[in-house]
Amino acid sequence: MQIIFLLVGILGLVMFFLGMKTLIKIYFNKAIAQLNLSENPTEINFEKIGTYSLCFVGGYANNKGNFDLYISNNGTQLDVYEKQMKFKFKHKGQLTTEFYQFEVESIGKHKFEFKNIADLEIKKSMLLLKRIFQNQVTNNNVEIVIRETSKTSSFIISLLMAVFGFNIAGWGFILAFNPHILT
Repeated sequence: MQIIFLLVGILGLVMFFLGMKTLIKIYFNKAIAQLNLSENPTEINFEKIGTYSLCFVGGYANNKGNFDLYISNNGTQLDVYEKQMKFKFKHKGQLTTEFYQFEVESIGKHKFEFKNIADLEIKKSMLLLKRIFQNQVTNNNVEIVIRETSKTSSFIISLLMAVFGFNIAGWGFILAFNPHILT
């Protein structure tokens, strides 16, 4: 019985390390380009195929109406999705919100065009009660970062693997080395 619990503990440890490896990779995704919201339209050169996100630097972003982003490559428009789970992180010491996600399927220059910029609301705080009383950051001061990202599902799966792997490893090793707990 102890060998089975030891194998379960090792399996949990492997799950934990695989989940943490993916989470660390996601955290250290590199920024591809930086631009200002007022620059319209802008061309950015993508050197590899993959999943990217458009992030607003300076606070928590919210679409109050019809703010939209159009990305095209050689006349072909890319599918751009507003993220349901808007992850927040620090970029150069400022709160940054991942807002849009898109797939780049061919390398080269891509044209970014923003529509209805006045409908974008950015406030400094993530906290709802604090945001109610804050003034909106002016759109001229909003900086945008394009960065590599991963799908939300892979983030959630790696997070669950890390948490459950840690728990499985802990219980597996505890029961392998202390079998009297079960009696």
